[in-house]
Amino acid sequence: MSTKNWTYIIIFIIIITILILLKLFATKTIFYGVFYFFLTLFFIYIFAKEKDLAKKFDVRRDKFVKKITEKYDIKNEKKIKHLKKTLYYIETIGTALILVVIIQRFYIGNFKIPTGSMIPTIEVGDRVFADMVSYKFTTPKRNSIIVFEEPIQNKVLYTKRAMGLPGERIKIEDDILYINGEKTDFRRYSNLGIGDMEWRIPQKGDKLEIIPAGNYNEAYKSASIDIAKVQEELKNNSVSIYEFMPNLKFVVNGEETGPILDFIHDKNILDKLLVGETVEVILKDNYYLALGDNTDNSFDSRYWGFVKESRIRGRALVRFWPLNRIGIVK
Repeated sequence: MSTKNWTYIIIFIIIITILILLKLFATKTIFYGVFYFFLTLFFIYIFAKEKDLAKKFDVRRDKFVKKITEKYDIKNEKKIKHLKKTLYYIETIGTALILVVIIQRFYIGNFKIPTGSMIPTIEVGDRVFADMVSYKFTTPKRNSIIVFEEPIQNKVLYTKRAMGLPGERIKIEDDILYINGEKTDFRRYSNLGIGDMEWRIPQKGDKLEIIPAGNYNEAYKSASIDIAKVQEELKNNSVSIYEFMPNLKFVVNGEETGPILDFIHDKNILDKLLVGETVEVILKDNYYLALGDNTDNSFDSRYWGFVKESRIRGRALVRFWPLNRIGIVK
């Protein structure tokens, strides 16, 4: 391996080490500031050195083809030419896919809307671009349309509107959203899921208690149900957690509030709840209330609870499909 290659490897190791240390000890803003600095430099380098890099790929491809042809005694020029062309397409498509994934994950996301929960603002089948950078450095403002991982299946991306911010009290009465006791006029919301309750949106540092209504362990024993098997089913099909434990109570700083379902992905917490123990945790993140504009047909925070800040991926910006509806989404 050449000295130049070793230099690149050492630089890469140093960058990764710096990022790991910042992730562990620095603030989120500093970590992402350094992360985006290095990532943007990487893209600038690739575009600035595009021709040089292409030549290096050509040389390495030719060397690889030569090794293959010598090893398998391939002398047919057509086969050799076909092999070179195949490798070229694999490299080109592979590189393009990697760059697209990085850009969509960290810069500009491209999402297709699968449901009608945001009608009329965003309709089924619309495609939108989302800003994936801003929320690495700032926090969502009220009425922003956010893209986030929902807390149940832990992998599906939802698009909803951030209507409640950390620490606020929210209530829906007569289809009107009240925030900290004050009436809002954003839009009308059904209180399905919330009912007449006033919810306090949790924030970092709050004490959360999750209280099972009854001893589930005894229920299992009386029904001859295998607890370990049930645990596995809940982990593999976590959407059933509220059907299985419909009477869980969530209490923040002594006040009952809406659900926080991130706990279903924590085995220790789930184990305790399954045997009827109350769980206490100090929250390490802020939470938001996310609601769909299509209030009667939106599966949102009214049903599955609050969105943890670290789950928020980006902010919907522009609809680019269909062509007759191109424009800023707001």
